[in-house]
Amino acid sequence: MNSEQQKLIQQLLQMGDVNLFNRKKETVVKAITEMDMVSLELILDENLTYQDASKEMFLNKLKEIFDELKKSNDTLQSHSGKCGSKECSNHNKNGMLFCGRNSGKHFNVIIEEDENENVMDLYYCNAFKCNFEDKANKSGKSLNIEIYEDEKANFQPNSYYININTTSLRAITYLNNFKNKTISKNELLAWLQEYFEFYSSTSILNIKYKNENKFHHYYYRAEVLKKYLILEEDCKKAMRLYDTLLEDYEMNMLKWLAEHEGLKNEMILFYSDFADEKTGELKQIIFNQELNISINIDYLKNCIRFQDTIDTNYYTLFDKFKVEIETKEGVPLSGEEIEKHISLKYHLEQRNFFVNKINYKKKLGKNSFLYGNEDFGNLEKGVS
Repeated sequence: MNSEQQKLIQQLLQMGDVNLFNRKKETVVKAITEMDMVSLELILDENLTYQDASKEMFLNKLKEIFDELKKSNDTLQSHSGKCGSKECSNHNKNGMLFCGRNSGKHFNVIIEEDENENVMDLYYCNAFKCNFEDKANKSGKSLNIEIYEDEKANFQPNSYYININTTSLRAITYLNNFKNKTISKNELLAWLQEYFEFYSSTSILNIKYKNENKFHHYYYRAEVLKKYLILEEDCKKAMRLYDTLLEDYEMNMLKWLAEHEGLKNEMILFYSDFADEKTGELKQIIFNQELNISINIDYLKNCIRFQDTIDTNYYTLFDKFKVEIETKEGVPLSGEEIEKHISLKYHLEQRNFFVNKINYKKKLGKNSFLYGNEDFGNLEKGVS
């Protein structure tokens, strides 16, 4: 609490206005619903912990959620509920769900009271249940109040923590050098190689510390990008073959698409991983949104071209050549059967088009003595 707030408290006490210091549940709920940080600072007890963190730390986490909600011009509505986990020590404890009217983004807190009905603790519940919860989940994401072990009021660092935190900070600091900049392919791959063993040594399911979590998030996103940097070479080979083929010859396209289905499946999330959420366009490759670090789009130019070619041709021809396959009512398809149903190659074979028996028809090579001969070009395409 800063000096200005302390002065305000003294003035309010002298005036006899103590309503702001009412620590009852309804007062806290009203302040959270109104995203009123000033009132929450005054209401919550400085001497208590909230979700095992200091009042200051807990309010900082709450402010991060408020800031995200305000980006959507949200106002909050509140709904009562309780912890729904029978395995949890907080089972059936009461709390509130707060949901943004515009975005549907929502979060919850269990609210514990003392014998005088004053709020003595607030904390997030992973198994919160209320009548409004299902509706909220359909319209917006759940916002978690995450308190890491090293953010708790009683945290005592040990040598294990110091090692993890130091390594995480060193890795994060390196990437901070590229904030709002472009990183080269070699710099990115070198960073991934340097911290590969550290990343592999801990599980995402057992992350306890703030900087460790940030490092894992950064590393995972960099690995996603690395996957496509590796696939770039396969896409380059695919497009090199594509460029040799006669245009407007459907059997060429069918064979090429069927032969590259595996690559298509590996590339299926490429645009959703990096395209702009609003426009769907891929003007640059940003792999770290928080630091706004991008990589030169030329490193992935064949991935982009391959994906555009797939999007233009694959699904149109799939719909044209797919066959209706009888399934037993009420019997779910196995994984192998699902793979068949979504494979162009499989549907072609049901029509007796065997990809390995189809021969590509290629353009005349530049070394051919007939290269550029318009009459022969028309003959080659089957035009009389």
